[in-house]
Amino acid sequence: MNNHHFIMMLKVLLAGIVITTLSACGTVVSKDAPTIAHIHIGHAITGWPLAPKKQGLLVAAELAAIAAATNSQFMLKAARDGDMERARRYLEDTAKAVDPGFLNQSNSNEYGLRKAAAEAITHLQLASEVEDASANVQRTVTTARIKAEDIIDRSDELLAFLDAGSKAQSIDEMEIIAEEIVRTLNSIAGGPDIPDNYGLYDFREDIESMVARENPPYKTVDSFYLFNLVKLPDGKWGFASRSSRGAAGAGY
Repeated sequence: MNNHHFIMMLKVLLAGIVITTLSACGTVVSKDAPTIAHIHIGHAITGWPLAPKKQGLLVAAELAAIAAATNSQFMLKAARDGDMERARRYLEDTAKAVDPGFLNQSNSNEYGLRKAAAEAITHLQLASEVEDASANVQRTVTTARIKAEDIIDRSDELLAFLDAGSKAQSIDEMEIIAEEIVRTLNSIAGGPDIPDNYGLYDFREDIESMVARENPPYKTVDSFYLFNLVKLPDGKWGFASRSSRGAAGAGY
C-alpha cells in the first residue's frame, strides 16, 4: 500500500471516530426538525411516552374503547344469563378499560379510554395554537375539538353507569345498566354504521384527513422529537434530553 492510500484510509477512519464520539457525547446531530405543530399532532397519532406501549394518545383511546366494548358485551350476556358474579367481573374489566383509577385510585395515573381521549384533544389543541400551525390544522382542530369534547361528556356518563352497575343488587337491575353501558360505548367508539353520531372512529378520520391535506406534507415524527419536546420557562417550546428534562423545562 502506498503512502497516499494509507493517508486516505487514515482520514476516513479518524472521521468515523470523531462522528461516533460526538454522537456518544450528546453533541447535536443534524436532523430535519418537524414543526412544533406536527410534533403535537404526533403525540396524538404516533407516540406519547406515558401512553401504553408509547402509542399515540388517540390510538390508545381507540384500543381501550375496543376492550371496553368487548367486555361490556360479555357483561350484558352474563346479566341476561342470570350470572351476577360473572357480570360483575366483566363490569370491572370494562371500568378498567375506561378509567383504570375508577375502582382503584392507585391506578389513577394510568391511561384508559377517557384519559387518552382527553389528552389527545389537548395535544391537538396545542398543535392548533402554536405559531407554525397551518390554516388547515387550525380549522380542522377547532371543529373536531368541539365535537370530540362530547366524547368526554359521554365518557363521564359511562362512568356514572359503571358506578351504578357496581352497586346493583339484582340481576334485572344489572341487565338494564349493562344495556346502557353497551349503548354508550358504541356511541363513544363511533363508526360508519352509526348515523348522526361522532365517536373516536370519526375523530380519528377527521385527524387523518387533516394530516393528508398538510402542505408541506406531514411525515411520521421521529421519537427524539416526540419524547423530548418540553415547554421552557419562557413559554417557548424546545427540546431536552431525558437527563436534563427537569432543568430545561416543564413537561406538559
